[in-house]
Amino acid sequence: MSDVEDHKLPVESELPPYRQADGRAPKPRSKFPLWLLPVLAIVLVIGVLVGKYWGGDKAVSNESPAANSVQNASANPDDASSAQAVLSVETVSPSQDSIGNTLSADGTINAKDVANVSAKVNGVAIERILVEEGDRVKAGQVLAIFDTDAMEQQVLQAEADVAEAEATLANATADAARVLPLIEIDAISRQEADRYRTSKLQAQAALQASKARLSTQRLSVNNANVVAPVSGVISEKMAEVGMVAGGEPLFTIIKGGVLEWRADIDPKLLGEVNVGTPVRVSLPGGDSVMGQVSRIAPTADDNRQITIYASLAANSKVRAGMYQTGEFLLGSTSAQTVPNSAIVSNDGYDYVMLVTNVNSQNGQNIGRIKQQRVTLGERFGDSVALTEPLPAESRLVKQGGSFLNDGDLVRVVDGLNTANDKTGSQAGKTATAVSTGTATQARS
Repeated sequence: MSDVEDHKLPVESELPPYRQADGRAPKPRSKFPLWLLPVLAIVLVIGVLVGKYWGGDKAVSNESPAANSVQNASANPDDASSAQAVLSVETVSPSQDSIGNTLSADGTINAKDVANVSAKVNGVAIERILVEEGDRVKAGQVLAIFDTDAMEQQVLQAEADVAEAEATLANATADAARVLPLIEIDAISRQEADRYRTSKLQAQAALQASKARLSTQRLSVNNANVVAPVSGVISEKMAEVGMVAGGEPLFTIIKGGVLEWRADIDPKLLGEVNVGTPVRVSLPGGDSVMGQVSRIAPTADDNRQITIYASLAANSKVRAGMYQTGEFLLGSTSAQTVPNSAIVSNDGYDYVMLVTNVNSQNGQNIGRIKQQRVTLGERFGDSVALTEPLPAESRLVKQGGSFLNDGDLVRVVDGLNTANDKTGSQAGKTATAVSTGTATQARS
């Protein structure tokens, strides 16, 4: 029985499916539901769209502000120029000016000619001083007075001596007139007659000597007044009240008050300076005084320099002994100048900010900044010369260029073509204020 069952089981299992009964046949299993396919497709599409969205935002955020500006500009070209403008600026153009050609030098101011005034009397004390340093005096003006009491007494004594000598002469003359005629009748000897003649001559000589002493004493009294020998300005006063006069000077006078500037220059530059060349000498407080070369030293000094003497015009601020810088005015040349406010100094170099590619957009003049390095010459007030000229049609930022960078966009508010732009017109009225205000915002 078992053998038969063992034999039947494999036979029954090996039957093909179509031979088996319907009730026994196993049902086939579905591995993937077909209705999920549309759902998966929709999810896949949504995922792709979300990935593109987040990936695009990240790329945009990694871009520079300049790239964003470019994209914004492409999106709205009318508003791009306004959005990118850094400052509202006022522009100027270089000017061609006539500039004087000068040669600078340092020198001292001295008196051209001086007169030393000394006392004409000795051993007499000064009683009064009538002038001070800086006073202008005229020739013959009394500067100081000595004590003349003793000298006046000497004058009186001299006058008495003269009177006595006159009386002696008169007596000797009378004696000679009475006695000398007697010699003709041999009433007196010739020896006695000669004695009368000699007495008369001696009396005459004594009278002359007395008169001379009187003149000397009177002259001493007159010389007790110290007078100015020339007209000019008192530059030094050594006299003091009570000082006994000696041989030293009491006053120093600058003749005519004329001062001159003495400067030393290299002999190589001597050919540029001639007698009559105008000079301008600086003075304290920003003032200056004009003059001209009066003479040139014929020989060089110990430093192998040539001294130039220039007479100066009268000026109340000029004083002898001042050490001042001056310029020899050698003519004029033409040079290009720009305002000092347009110069931007950075890292030891000087620049100007050129406004290029200026065009009108939506009623506004928009330009791009180009930083241009320049070499400066001499300064003249509010302007400075450029040794290497810029094109005459260049437009420079007048003020506030230090707050700009190369390539920046700016709004030009020169008062031209801005009538339709209310914002530009308002900025044009206060271009400097706008620049300052924008700079302050940039700092904050």
